[in-house]
Amino acid sequence: MSREYFDVIIVGGGVMGSSIAYHAALQGVRVLVIERAESAVEPAASWASAGGVRRQGRHPAEAQLASVAIAHWPSLEQELAADMHYRQGGNLLVAENEVEAASLLDFVREQQANGFADVVLLDRQQVRELVPGIAQQVVAGSFSPADGQADPILTTRAFAAAAQRHGAMYWNATTVTALQVDGWRVTGVQTSRGAVTAAWVVLSAGAWSDELAATAGLRLPIRTVALQMVLSTPAPARVLRPVVSAVNRMLSLKQRPDGSFLLGGGWPGEVAADRRSYRLRPQSVTGNWETACAILPAVAEQQIARAWCGLEAESIDEIPFVGSISGLDGLLLAVGFSGHGFALSPAIGQSITNLLLGKNAPELSGLSPDRISTFGKERIEAFLSK
Repeated sequence: MSREYFDVIIVGGGVMGSSIAYHAALQGVRVLVIERAESAVEPAASWASAGGVRRQGRHPAEAQLASVAIAHWPSLEQELAADMHYRQGGNLLVAENEVEAASLLDFVREQQANGFADVVLLDRQQVRELVPGIAQQVVAGSFSPADGQADPILTTRAFAAAAQRHGAMYWNATTVTALQVDGWRVTGVQTSRGAVTAAWVVLSAGAWSDELAATAGLRLPIRTVALQMVLSTPAPARVLRPVVSAVNRMLSLKQRPDGSFLLGGGWPGEVAADRRSYRLRPQSVTGNWETACAILPAVAEQQIARAWCGLEAESIDEIPFVGSISGLDGLLLAVGFSGHGFALSPAIGQSITNLLLGKNAPELSGLSPDRISTFGKERIEAFLSK
């Protein structure tokens, strides 16, 4: 049985856990990351993510955190000494009729109220200048120029490698079976390699975080969902620079460096009964493809190369639980990112590290896990039973 002691144990080596590990190790914190497989492998969210780096459309509770994260992204490849295929091409939300265009005016005002002063409303001609091949029915768009995209697998592994260069230890292929609790304090974890103790435990195990939280008597209102991605055959490069979505469609559309189009937008797959695998829904694959073709006709000139799902933790109010929770000292949560956490990872790493060092993290105030107590038992039961 292990007798090692660490300043912090991070459960989960995905993009959140590895960003936290990197930022903490950078500050001299003795870090152990425990990952039951390896960083960014199927079907984890960090393997399957769409890779959008977005502020636009954020919940107000995420706004400050998103601003911090987006400001960090342009220098992240140099900082981590890795190619993550980051590109700051902006994020474009399009309207296909005048009613949708009118709603975009209020949407842009909301973005600016959230602190995103550079978000602007584009007319039909301006949208076409930005995306020459956009569908004819598009009449307007909301454009956030500081947004962009990156490769989620490369990013996750870049954080993990940088964390280890700065002294973090990774236990891959190691299962955490339970949180250790002494009274009202989490003191460590039980693992397939034995018990390990630490001053802090950070739970960042994605879709499987609820299972471990339950071992400490904490019921997290998160559920596992399978979110689909579709990849096309390569098209000519630079057909599409910004990430594109649509007001009343389920769509996230981007072009990768090799020219292929990557389609997302929340189309569901089927979660297996054991919550360890998934099945694609043919109707979701077809629906996602047809939606992308309707917005950018150039997609229709390609074929579907492959499709997959990632298992994500969806929270009851669709924003994450990040920080400490009353009644369980020594535990920090970074869970429930609901399919849109990737872009926040640099800021999450820094914010959680500040908490570990006894500093304030006001940007997390709206994401406090203590809000769980406000949902009520009936609402939580109804959410988890769906």
